[in-house]
Amino acid sequence: MRTYYLDAPPDFNIEVIRSMTPRTADRVSKIVAPLQRAEVCELVDTIDALRSQGKDILNLFGSPYWSAPAHVLEAAERAARENQVAPSRGFPELRQAMADKLAGEGISADPRTEILVTNGAMHALSLVFTTLLDPGSEVLMYRPSFFFFGLVELAGAVPVYADTRQENGWRWDAKALEASISAKTKMIVLNTPTNPTGYVATEDDLRGVADVARRHDLVIVSDESYDNMVYEPSRHIRIASLPEAKDRTITICSFTKTFAMQPWRMGFVAAPADLTEYIQKVLEWSVLRCSHVAQRAAQAAIEGPQEWLLQIASRFQRSRDVMIQALDSGRGTRYVVPQGGPFLFLNVAELGLSGTEFSDWLLREFGVPTDPGSFFISDAHVRLPFGGSDDVVREAARRIRTARDNRLSTQPVPATQRG
Repeated sequence: MRTYYLDAPPDFNIEVIRSMTPRTADRVSKIVAPLQRAEVCELVDTIDALRSQGKDILNLFGSPYWSAPAHVLEAAERAARENQVAPSRGFPELRQAMADKLAGEGISADPRTEILVTNGAMHALSLVFTTLLDPGSEVLMYRPSFFFFGLVELAGAVPVYADTRQENGWRWDAKALEASISAKTKMIVLNTPTNPTGYVATEDDLRGVADVARRHDLVIVSDESYDNMVYEPSRHIRIASLPEAKDRTITICSFTKTFAMQPWRMGFVAAPADLTEYIQKVLEWSVLRCSHVAQRAAQAAIEGPQEWLLQIASRFQRSRDVMIQALDSGRGTRYVVPQGGPFLFLNVAELGLSGTEFSDWLLREFGVPTDPGSFFISDAHVRLPFGGSDDVVREAARRIRTARDNRLSTQPVPATQRG
């Protein structure tokens, strides 16, 4: 169908007008314009392009990098042969399995009304933020932080940060958190084990946050995607297991990390029933429901043998130890040994480069993939994954040492470090 524009001048060009007028919603333009894309996705594309040009890029992983076991794959194969449609909340059997898992970790959740299956943890976060946040609401979190900011801003809200410090081991500070609260604060977002620093919250940390949330009547959203990647002697504690926090806490988990199911895009939300009801409605209006095949695979992962899951923490702890033995924390690459998670958060400020500059240089010249710390609200750092074979991890450390030493040889020694 042709559209006619009455009284248009002879040189009128609708394509020029369209190019001058944003065709996206303001909330999308505000986040997409400064960020362009999710940087981790853009990094994957850059790595693929460099490899296609013959560049030697090391295979380092930030999540379990092995296939799910046979019983999970067999369950998916059976489901793929069936013409099923899952309920929008997820299969009842899967929700029951999730409730049983949480019960063993101190959380009582009704599988009928308090658990919702999602397309991964990122989808869960998006649903929660869309459901609970108003335009201009403030969302409080600790910095450095996982890139929650994009999802927060897409919901029309504003991220606000309370700092943690490398010299204090990235420990949480409830007083700093409370000092950042305003009349617009609606939510506290937690992440433990923390991506990217590897800090694992203690019970005292969690009680401090719960107390702040109670006194200011705030919702707590706890992203616990790396709950199965905690290294001895630390232990993972779910904040919803604390009686004073349960009624105001939304717990989010990921099958990608907990059950080594990265390709399946499965996650779940455990929340008070009144909140879950509304989150379900938002899910239905966005994706209707989640894949029945992935849900049956997830169900098999929870209900079946669990011995294979012990590999996740043990293999990543070994990789962490190999990396820190090969890459000393000294001038140019300082870090805190992570208590959980699959990353070293390297401080590269002494190299005279920003995290963004160092990350790009390290990838293109030395073939080591890292994420610039700016994406985690700290551009003095890069996030280095250490999952992989021992040989690859050691080679990554060797290349980083070479890059660091090359850079330091051209940098003057700060006065504070001179003899």
